[in-house]
Amino acid sequence: MDEEAPDFSQRFNEMRHRNHLVDCSFRVDDKIYNCHKLILSAASPVFEAMFYGSLAEKQMVKISDIRPIVFDRMLNFIYVGTVDFDDVLNTEETLELYYCAQKYMIDSLHKQCVNYFGRSIKPNNVLKILDIAYRMNLEDIIFSCLCVLKHFLTSGMSLSNIILESSHHLSKSCVDLILEDNYEVKDNIICMIRAWCITECEQNRLEVNSDSLKSILQDIELPDKLKDTIIDCSYTSFQPVANEEKYQWTPVQRIHYKAVRPLIIGDSMSFEASITCNRFIVLKSLSVNSRLTPQLLPMDKRRDTYTENIAVEICSKFDGRIESIYQEQHLICDVPFNNSLDLKLEKQIVLFPDIAYLIRLKWGPASLGYEYPRSILSSYGKSKQFRVNFSENIYVETEGSILHGIVCDLYK
Repeated sequence: MDEEAPDFSQRFNEMRHRNHLVDCSFRVDDKIYNCHKLILSAASPVFEAMFYGSLAEKQMVKISDIRPIVFDRMLNFIYVGTVDFDDVLNTEETLELYYCAQKYMIDSLHKQCVNYFGRSIKPNNVLKILDIAYRMNLEDIIFSCLCVLKHFLTSGMSLSNIILESSHHLSKSCVDLILEDNYEVKDNIICMIRAWCITECEQNRLEVNSDSLKSILQDIELPDKLKDTIIDCSYTSFQPVANEEKYQWTPVQRIHYKAVRPLIIGDSMSFEASITCNRFIVLKSLSVNSRLTPQLLPMDKRRDTYTENIAVEICSKFDGRIESIYQEQHLICDVPFNNSLDLKLEKQIVLFPDIAYLIRLKWGPASLGYEYPRSILSSYGKSKQFRVNFSENIYVETEGSILHGIVCDLYK
């Protein structure tokens, strides 16, 4: 019977921590690390040349480009052969560990770091990882991040909210790199660059206005027309669409799953939902359910239609602030009961990618007692060119929705 091969790695590491039989030392900041030349040389050709080459080190080796905590993790890997990435505190630490693997040519550590980043790059961290990797000139990580980022941007994701909410500010050189790798500048990239300009203003304690944005964009490699678009667009001040004839209005409908208890005016005098989109779109109207036929009226007094009187408010939810961008009272005659109601806006408004918009419908006392059918609906609707996400108030989401879609088109 074959005996299990002995594992001496833990014993070697214990010897290092006890300074037993150590024969080399490193100073990293104010910390001293005593190690074994033979073990380090077996793991790294750089250490082998350092200790046994023609210019072998005779004294303590000073390390100035690696932090103590990262150098210690590298030594643990050399002695034990594994890295507990769950124990690594932050992205910077992991990238520094990757840098160690490159510097000392430790192929197995290099491979583990690359595999870890391949599994860990997400929308909320890809820009930070790319930025730090670019500053450290970590080519494999830069390439991986650019590939993932290109996929996110091609799928319509803008990452603008992530930039605005992140504590890490992107460098200008990293922004240039992103634009260089994404030759076709789309809506989501425009939003992302504008978000970066806002954070750049905040970093430099500048007021966010046209002059500040123009100054920041001066050295960014973008066509002047796109720069003007970024400078002129506002997340909260929306201009109505003057010429709507050029738009091919598209109904974006949610999938119906099942009917639930109706909304009774009186139990609530309003309804709220929010929408986000992945492209610049022009919103023309809201598709909501009309009233149920009142059951208490005698048959001879029942009608097929009614007059709807409803207030519509649309608010942008941006950077922690809610600002009303549309507020109108809608009086609509001859609305069929048990049907769909097209709430056409008084002015078409432009919605930005990845910005949440709160839709509020409010009824007055004259609507007390009337019922509107609600249904459990899908969380999104889409066309060939864009996607719209829907969500209801978190407290009543399980009770269904009366908003089953919108009518819109891409902003041209």
